Amino acid sequence: MKIISIKSYSNGYTGIVEEDNKYVLFNLSKKGKSKKINEYNKEEYVDYNHFVGMMSKFIPHGSFLKEPVKVESITIEELDRVFSKIK
Repeated sequence: MKIISIKSYSNGYTGIVEEDNKYVLFNLSKKGKSKKINEYNKEEYVDYNHFVGMMSKFIPHGSFLKEPVKVESITIEELDRVFSKIK
């Protein structure tokens, strides 16, 4: 899976991961509790740029990464690593 959007907050992260057939909006607390907020079927979008354009109406465009980053899992350690690269 790839992280395509990430935003850091004092209590954790909110972001979007790209999976094979869907995009998943999630929240991860600093305590490690993960919550899936919503899923978006890739078939509903022309391509990646169309998805980003549509989501930018609700999520600041600046939280989308220029290049998606591959992650093994959604953990605090992985997201700390990703976020440290984009600061």
